[in-house]
Amino acid sequence: MKGILGGIRVVELGTHVAIPKAARVLADWGAEVIKVEPPGGEAWRTVGREWGMPCEEDNNPVFQTENANKKSIAVNLKDSRGKEIMDKLLATADVFMTNTRPKALERLGLSYQELKERFPGLIYVHFSAYGKNGPDKDAPGFDSAAFWGRSGILQEWSEVDQVPFRPFPGFGDSTCSGYLAAGVLAALVKKLRTGEGELVELSLYGTALWFNSTGVLMGQPKYGREYPIVHGTEPNAFVPYYQTKDGDWIVLGSSTWNKHAAAVFRLVGMDKYADDPEYTDLEKSRTHLPEVIAVLREGYAKTSTEVVLSGLAEIGLVHARLWNPREITQDEQAWANGFLREVAMGNGETVVLPNPPVKFGSVKETAYHLGPLLGSDSDAVLRALGYRVEEIEVMAEDGCIIRRQKGVS
Repeated sequence: MKGILGGIRVVELGTHVAIPKAARVLADWGAEVIKVEPPGGEAWRTVGREWGMPCEEDNNPVFQTENANKKSIAVNLKDSRGKEIMDKLLATADVFMTNTRPKALERLGLSYQELKERFPGLIYVHFSAYGKNGPDKDAPGFDSAAFWGRSGILQEWSEVDQVPFRPFPGFGDSTCSGYLAAGVLAALVKKLRTGEGELVELSLYGTALWFNSTGVLMGQPKYGREYPIVHGTEPNAFVPYYQTKDGDWIVLGSSTWNKHAAAVFRLVGMDKYADDPEYTDLEKSRTHLPEVIAVLREGYAKTSTEVVLSGLAEIGLVHARLWNPREITQDEQAWANGFLREVAMGNGETVVLPNPPVKFGSVKETAYHLGPLLGSDSDAVLRALGYRVEEIEVMAEDGCIIRRQKGVS
């Protein structure tokens, strides 16, 4: 038994990010994760082409973060033999994870109610766009729509007349994956105590509202705030980003204005404002906030990044330079803590990928195995379920399964 979750078997019928990424975390923690895919493979195997990324069997970096350390079995679940395979697989599983829409699950005989009756100890994890009830319960939704668009986050984080920013694909899904993994762990505790399974449900929309709890609160009409925000209506002048003489943007901790304002004015060469309570007192500064912000913008624009960063560190104000994604793989802090890992693709080309962030004191760094080729474990999994070689060969010839012998691409 290896890892914190050694001995736990997870069956994943998932695509894209949230479910596969949660299952990947469980795999890194020691669970055996069997990824069930259709004969054509799940869509995330080919999405790299849309982003101009390598997308070959032996070099598919986009597929890796969500799918390393798993096994793959490719099965046509619309075939009666494929349904039988899934039944046998679920009979051996502790956890079933899917983001397939409910109506499709019902057609496949994989609804929660049906599986609960057959496998009462199974933990059933379902992930959706908008939740299981309401007018949009059957609506599709990537994180761009259900997480970012519907939750108010993009409007809240934008200014009037500004085009809202567009996050990297899958970011919202990735935030959900942590809660999915947490839900699995809680259900495993229940199963350990009672032997009973559990239904675990999560949605993009519900998770976004949870993460945006401040926005949900402050956006209520009775508090009188308008979104997108109007420049100059921020809580204090530490909230906006400021650009240095070198063109770098600086973000500051925003809740310590009275404590740190005078020192910041001096740091950026605006000494005459440092002793003026009209600028350094929070309540007084709010009466002419656009002017206060303009003064700081002028000061930052005349000050080098090096002076700003060292000065803010000396003051003790929480801050950061806004990093460009192109810089991340050179960050000494990330490497020192094992947040990043260099991985060799099948063709030998290397790529830097993030590691799951949770670490356990009793577990050394998890070994990394490339995301499986489609059907790479079909033979082994089916043999373990009791299928004879002859049966496997017939199903492969009929297209019911995809099989790939080890070492054959």
